[in-house]
Amino acid sequence: SVSRPVGSLDLTPEEDYDSNTYVVQVPKDQIYRVPPPENARIVEKYRNPMNKRRNSCCTRVCWIILVLFVIGISIGITLVILHKVYSPKGAILFIADVHVKNQSRPRYEFTMKVKNPNENVAISYENDGDAFLLLKKKKLASGKFPQLEQEGGDSRNVRITLTGSNTVVPDEVSKSMHDKKTERAVSLQLEMNLKGEMNIGFLNLWSKDMHVVCDFKVSTLRTGTKVLSQKCDTQIK
Repeated sequence: SVSRPVGSLDLTPEEDYDSNTYVVQVPKDQIYRVPPPENARIVEKYRNPMNKRRNSCCTRVCWIILVLFVIGISIGITLVILHKVYSPKGAILFIADVHVKNQSRPRYEFTMKVKNPNENVAISYENDGDAFLLLKKKKLASGKFPQLEQEGGDSRNVRITLTGSNTVVPDEVSKSMHDKKTERAVSLQLEMNLKGEMNIGFLNLWSKDMHVVCDFKVSTLRTGTKVLSQKCDTQIK
């Protein structure tokens, strides 16, 4: 027999077949298997949903950000319009009564009339507002403004108790407390730092700091105290 080089095609006619018939023999190392088209379609089927899901997620995130941005802008514009329309004012305070107790370490009890001048805006006062009683800028006593909620146009009385400090009571105050023969008038100052939440319906729109100063004069600091004059001013910060 004659050896054939590797990779050659054997085109030898077979004796048992017709002379026009040939058998083609291809070496095994030259046979290439081509994947059927169905495999490519399956790969694309599993690959495309991943891309579609990524695109869908990005689209949803962009829409959410856009919606939140529009809502934020709308709320901001609404707040500006409401502030321009309603322009909330600070509370109006008035000293209705004053009592002084315990002359060794005085306790000053004030009855304050508080009015909400806003017809359509409710005010809620927190209970940590500071209050001070002063004589010629010197602090005599301190205390807290009580928690209070007022609807628009509401007016009511609240009681504030101020406790004297441990320092020596000034002579002017001491004489007004102890002189039983003559009433000695005293000019004092009441300062309050209040925090008020401004509400329209269920909407909490503004948080305002209010500084209240009341300059007043009383007839005496013993029994039968009368408020002779007063001027209260509220500033919104």
